[in-house]
Amino acid sequence: MALRLTDGTIITNLSEPPQGIRHRLLFGVEERSGREVAMKVELIDGALEAERLVLEWLTEQDAPAPRLWAAGTLDDSGEHPGAACLIVDRVAGGATSSLAGWGRLGRALARLAEVPWEGSALKALDHDAFRDLHERRVADLSTALGRDIGASLPPLPSSYAEAPLVVTHGDPGPGNFVDDGYAGTLVDWEDAVVAPRGLDLGRARFIALLGVGPEGWVAEELEGRAEAVTAGFLADIEGPPAAADLPPAKTLEGELDWWLAFAGVQFAHWRLERAEAPRVPPWLDAVAVLESAFPAC
Repeated sequence: MALRLTDGTIITNLSEPPQGIRHRLLFGVEERSGREVAMKVELIDGALEAERLVLEWLTEQDAPAPRLWAAGTLDDSGEHPGAACLIVDRVAGGATSSLAGWGRLGRALARLAEVPWEGSALKALDHDAFRDLHERRVADLSTALGRDIGASLPPLPSSYAEAPLVVTHGDPGPGNFVDDGYAGTLVDWEDAVVAPRGLDLGRARFIALLGVGPEGWVAEELEGRAEAVTAGFLADIEGPPAAADLPPAKTLEGELDWWLAFAGVQFAHWRLERAEAPRVPPWLDAVAVLESAFPAC
């Protein structure tokens, strides 16, 4: 079986790993070069556009992302004629499970935060936009719960307004980090956005505490994993001071609770909005993890 792009690129020796919802993922070999590649075929119009933009940008940088080799459309000779597709390096490794692997995930996220974003075509959300999103989600969850969940969540840290905007993956966790035992690679970039530094670390910490991952993944050592990804990020983060002439790691220590709360609220709100959809876990499970992280809420 083979698939052909309209530009003549042919992918052979196709195999099909576990699938997502918005695209079809295939592994194969690019016929001309013999390179092992991963191929995403768009199933929902426009679903791959954001990922194409971020991978084009990250391929030009020294970023922990797979190299983009081709972006085009399939020809009419096989399945999904005319569908948009992306072809990237197939990277070695698997879902991270050890504490050391979670540390490597943290360091990969820190390296990503050092990638320049000015001049890219990436969507950017500034500090006000993220603060307003958080406040609206807290209000929605409070209405659904019948109590003010925001009353005991951490306040916005004073350093937040001065936190640099950085490229963020948007959904970092064991399912989107290919751990090779060395540096590792972040994959699946559909949710990438330019955002205040701290978003990815907050998301990774909450995913660790929530215990979610790819099929067959074992949820254990939840707090240890959250601590390991935090330590890895703080150990490798560089750049100019964000506030009060403090180094980035010290500044971020004062923002950790707020970003963890942001991520927990984001998870619970996403699940609440899609509560009737198939394969969406209970939103109250995410609320329970949030409450255990901040017992007073």
